[in-house]
Amino acid sequence: MSLNSAQKVRNSPCKTRDTQGRLLNAAEALFIDAGYAGMSARAIADKAGVNIAAMGYHFGSKQGLLEAVLIRRIAPINTSRRLRLAAVPERRAESIRAILHAFLWPVFFNEHEAPARRLMGRVMTEPAEVVEPLLSLVFSDVIEQFVEAAAACFPKQDLALIAQKFSFVVGALNLTVLRPSEHIFGPGPAAEVSFDRLLNFSVDGFQQWPSLSVGNKDIA
Repeated sequence: MSLNSAQKVRNSPCKTRDTQGRLLNAAEALFIDAGYAGMSARAIADKAGVNIAAMGYHFGSKQGLLEAVLIRRIAPINTSRRLRLAAVPERRAESIRAILHAFLWPVFFNEHEAPARRLMGRVMTEPAEVVEPLLSLVFSDVIEQFVEAAAACFPKQDLALIAQKFSFVVGALNLTVLRPSEHIFGPGPAAEVSFDRLLNFSVDGFQQWPSLSVGNKDIA
């Protein structure tokens, strides 16, 4: 076999995909177990069984590899969200349940849900300088689309308030799915029950609007 032929075999698409997959799997496992600080280039390469230079070649940096890990798990969920949102035919007050359903459902009932939950559980414990770029990368576009859809249902309401309401939905979703306070509140119910309760809670929040005459008063 000539040198050029050997080079083609080494750089074949199948070999490239295999190396990338091994790096992604290794980085994900290390990140979940040890966090960003614990996923060194050497540890990733050793776990993946590849040359230490492979990470830089395929992903540019450790940050680039972590971004790819997150995209691999979250992108299918966001794709499902967008498809479900596109299937909601109208934008009126009564549509808010279908819109929120489209946002929440894929997190509970998706083949990628379990690994994504484990990954996001670790992401939320990392320092802000690690977390914020990651969250912006994978969530900003899809959340913007859903906020716009919710705003179209309530055209007379303040966009900033609608965005804040949606942030409450996201916060409640994180607490429900990641369950960081299980030792305080006890184990959660089945996914179907949690989904129904969270959906009803979120819809109720969007259907309540503050009165302009009511200020920030202590009701005690």
